[in-house]
Amino acid sequence: MSYQFEHVVVKMWWRRGIAVIYATNEESAKKVLEALKENGYPAVLFKYSLENVERAWSCYDAIVFIMALGGVVRTVCRFAQGKDKDPSVVTVDDGLKFVIPVLGSHWGSNKLTEELAKALNSTPVITTASEQSGITSIEELANTLIAKVINVNAIVKVTSALLRGENVCVKGLKELPKGVRGNYVIGEECKYNVVVTDKEVECRDENTVCLKLLKVAVGVGAKKEASPTVIKEAVFHALDILSLTLDRVSVIASLRDSVESVSKELGVPFRKITPEEINSFNDECLTPPSEKLSELGLKGVAEVSALISGGNGAKLILRKIQYKREVTVAVATVGEQ
Repeated sequence: MSYQFEHVVVKMWWRRGIAVIYATNEESAKKVLEALKENGYPAVLFKYSLENVERAWSCYDAIVFIMALGGVVRTVCRFAQGKDKDPSVVTVDDGLKFVIPVLGSHWGSNKLTEELAKALNSTPVITTASEQSGITSIEELANTLIAKVINVNAIVKVTSALLRGENVCVKGLKELPKGVRGNYVIGEECKYNVVVTDKEVECRDENTVCLKLLKVAVGVGAKKEASPTVIKEAVFHALDILSLTLDRVSVIASLRDSVESVSKELGVPFRKITPEEINSFNDECLTPPSEKLSELGLKGVAEVSALISGGNGAKLILRKIQYKREVTVAVATVGEQ
């Protein structure tokens, strides 16, 4: 069976992957897993346990439970910290008849619900006003820009203005990202605003949401024979996936000296990572290493390099991707921004 998603709509939400967790119906869970993987999304299957839920909560951008809604609600209550901190959570019944967003509706779960329902020929159960009105939520805009919402409490007022059909001025961008829906306008003369900045700002106006653009660290793994040209192409390929420009990159990091010449050419600081640093680095969310890296005694290169060079609080936003079978690239947000 083939499952088709709308890649343009959904690609930005689940860069760290999706955990599929089932209680009893492994067959249905595997169908959901297949639908995700067929469309290029990193997805992993777990049997339900609190330990597995805790790991998924920390390591993945979304969790799809294959179990009853009541059980999911009780489970979620153990782990929920805040709408801007939690993964998107969706539940699908054992019979794959209904797909329901449980947590993070505007932070990706509504989109996942819509697309998964299409792929499985199920019924989506979505109750939030923005989606029913076809409006891009503030949270979705922030995610697309890879930005942090500085004042989450202001989202409700600005969203309400959009739902009423009022204009919301976006300041700090020359143009809106592709696919943004609703009365967002580039301009200054609005009662309600979204301010996009790369600086630390105090945002006290209750009619304004402030988004801080996050800097990123790029980790690179490369075979000895990988040319500087291929390495550079791989870096830009990763940035293109994230719709990021080079000026958002704070550092490029790698074990390989050959990557340093690429960093210099691009005008980006280089951080040399040592095997000792890699193997002393602990993060349960890392993608398992390839067979070749395991033979070399390394737990990974690209993801670890990105996280180490990103500093304390760095968060992986793009798991390692392979480019031309010669280079792997991963991206993390720089910590303490």
